[in-house]
Amino acid sequence: MKDLRAHIALFVVAVVATLLTWTRDTVDVADRTLPVVWERDSTEVVGLHYRNPTLDLQVSRRSDDAGAFLWGIQTRGGGAPMEFPVGAEGHLLFAELAVLRALRDLGELSPERKERYGLDDPERRLTVRLAEGPRELVFGDSVFGSNDRYAMEPSTGIGYVLSRLLVDRLDSGDGAFRERSVHHFTDSEVGAVRLSGPDGERRMARTESGEWTEMDGGNADAGFGNFMERVGMLALEGYNDPPPPQALTPFLRVDYVSVDAQPLGFVELLHDGGEPRKTYYLRSETTRILGRVPRILAERVEQVVGDVF
Repeated sequence: MKDLRAHIALFVVAVVATLLTWTRDTVDVADRTLPVVWERDSTEVVGLHYRNPTLDLQVSRRSDDAGAFLWGIQTRGGGAPMEFPVGAEGHLLFAELAVLRALRDLGELSPERKERYGLDDPERRLTVRLAEGPRELVFGDSVFGSNDRYAMEPSTGIGYVLSRLLVDRLDSGDGAFRERSVHHFTDSEVGAVRLSGPDGERRMARTESGEWTEMDGGNADAGFGNFMERVGMLALEGYNDPPPPQALTPFLRVDYVSVDAQPLGFVELLHDGGEPRKTYYLRSETTRILGRVPRILAERVEQVVGDVF
C-alpha cells in the first residue's frame, strides 16, 4: 500500500509540474508572437458562460468564511443542473481568459467570410465576464488540417483562429473543470488529526519519524498509520445527483491540524445505507458539497473504522 501511495503521489506531482511548465512556456511564447484578443489582470475575470447545443456551463467567483473559490453550474442535454467546485484546470483556464491570445488575427470579417468560417449561425458561444463588463466570442468551424477553431467577437466583427484546446476544454464541461483533489495540503504538513464517528472521538499526533501516538502521549500505534493511509487514498468520482445530506449516514470525520497546530482541512464520509451495495460520498474543505467516492476505496475505510475508536 505504501508503494502504491508513493506512486500515486509521484504521478500527481508530475502532472502538476507538467501543467505549470506547459502554462509557463505557452505564455512566454504567446507574449512574443501571438495576437491579443484582450488583456486583463486575472483578478478581473469574474466568470464565464459557455453554451453549445448540448451544454450550458457557468463558472463564477465566490467566497465564504473559508475564502475565495470558483464554482461551476452545468446543465447538459436538458438534464437537471449540477453544481460543482472548480479545480486546478479551471483556475488555469481563468488565467488564460484574462490574457486571451489567438493563433491568428483575421481582421474584420465580411458576410461571405463569416459564412465560409461557419460564423454566420454559430452553435458555440463564450461570454467572459470581466470587471469592466462582458466580452463575447462565438465559435465556428474547425480550421482545415488542424482542428483549431474560427472565432469572432460579435461586437467588433473581428475574426480569429483560436486553439482547439480552449474549445475542447469548454465542451468537456465538468470533466475538465471539476475539483478532483480531496485536499490541497500535502501529507507532510499534517501534524495531528481528530477523528469523530458514531463510536466516539480520538485525537492522534504524528511524531517527526512519522509514527502516530495518542495526543496526550502513549506508545506508537502502527495500525492507526495503516488506517490513515486508507483515508489518504480516498478520491472523488463526481458531483452529479447527490442526495440530501440528511438522507445519508455519516460514519467518519477527520479534522487535520498542521505541524504548527493550525487547521488544515477536514473530510467527512457518508453512505446511503443501500443494500446490497452502498453508495459513498464525502465532503471536504475543497468540495464544500457532497462528492461521490469510488466504492472500493470507501469500503476499505469503513471496514476498519470501528477498530480505531
